[in-house]
Amino acid sequence: MSKINIKLAFLSIILFSIISLYLFSVPSEDVKAKPKPSCSIEYINIDGNITDEEWSKAVHKIKFYLDIDNTPDYNGDINVDGYNYLYLGKDENNTYFALDLCGDQSFNGTGEWLGVWLNTYNREFDSYKEWYNYLNDGTESLIYNIEKNQEWTFISKDTSIYYYYIDDNSEFSTWYGSTEGNYTNLRYMWQGELTKDFNITSEEIGLDHIYWINFSIDINNWAFFPEIRDTLSDITIYMKSKVNTSILEQKMILWNSDGTLPALDDPNQVIPFNTGIGYIQDQFNYGLGNLTADHKLQFSLIGNNTDPFKTQINFLNFHFIMNRTNYAGPVSYPYSTINNYQINWSFGASPNCPEDHRMFELLIPKSELEHYEDNQDLGITVGGYGTLAFKGTNYWCFSEIDTWIDVEVSEHYLYYSMISEKEAKIPGYNLYFIIAILGAVALILLKKREIQN
Repeated sequence: MSKINIKLAFLSIILFSIISLYLFSVPSEDVKAKPKPSCSIEYINIDGNITDEEWSKAVHKIKFYLDIDNTPDYNGDINVDGYNYLYLGKDENNTYFALDLCGDQSFNGTGEWLGVWLNTYNREFDSYKEWYNYLNDGTESLIYNIEKNQEWTFISKDTSIYYYYIDDNSEFSTWYGSTEGNYTNLRYMWQGELTKDFNITSEEIGLDHIYWINFSIDINNWAFFPEIRDTLSDITIYMKSKVNTSILEQKMILWNSDGTLPALDDPNQVIPFNTGIGYIQDQFNYGLGNLTADHKLQFSLIGNNTDPFKTQINFLNFHFIMNRTNYAGPVSYPYSTINNYQINWSFGASPNCPEDHRMFELLIPKSELEHYEDNQDLGITVGGYGTLAFKGTNYWCFSEIDTWIDVEVSEHYLYYSMISEKEAKIPGYNLYFIIAILGAVALILLKKREIQN
């Protein structure tokens, strides 16, 4: 046999092996997700009753265990530890979710809610602000008040005091003088430990020794939901400071809303504070009218003396009075982005459990899910509360962890491909892969033949 024929036979064996492996390999079984051999759900009546007929063509039927509080309710019914099921399905226009809470056997809807959080575009986030920045752009949410049969109310009528701090060195700059420390030293504590003072040393200018530091605090970094920020009714600045020697004057200057300095003799905008050697806590009422149009809180600290001096700031913080959110269990921001959907629930038997228990069905049009594509993983966290809850808590959840509902941490979502096993075996889905292999082999053979000739 010639060398070219040997190589041809060898390459043919490799090609045959690759294609065989691709066409006939079966994915290893996943305890949580078992793809169904179907491409699309044909019809589901969103009535809250889970049936085999409707859900047999779901892409996934996910089995998960909940160890929950088994305290009897007022009827003596007891919720049961055990397996529950989440179904994920789709058709051309919609995504479908069914939740079979086999352990929720206590029929009491008081305070009951259900939340579904989705990561539709493999976004990465680990804070509420980052999660918020992706809302309707790769992250979606729906929190539903089962007891009242309406979406969960995001903003409460009750107000709360929110405590905020300097959060970055970029939020202050020095005109005169020098500073020692960073933004963490403007907090009383940092990562559980008391901080050192933030020190300001005066600079000799002519016959005087002065310092001047400007602050610009972006409220959007803290009150990033406009619905919360719009309820802002009061801002107070608190500062504890001392000086290493008694000095002539120190003042806080509240800038105008247009970003300009006020008249320095305006007593409402230029406010004196501690000039002595002992710590004193001063507070400053910051008028809402001083906020800039883009919600920045701007002010300056200045000091003046005939001799050199050093001002020490023990802490600097801000108290904002705003309406609080209606916490849903541990979810601080129970915000819903999904407005078009169908949801229903029931209490009865299902194919997974003959005992009466809680079930949910949910339809969300794909048009509601920005960037959603069937061929990429769908991240999901589900949680809620009724009589069903983990021991010592007011919630249960289905996610990577069960100690909290971390909707703001992408790593704690569970991710599932919305391509079913049957679709994955359709050659068209990976046709380019096969063509690429065939093309590469053909080029190699042609090159070899040219060399042989």
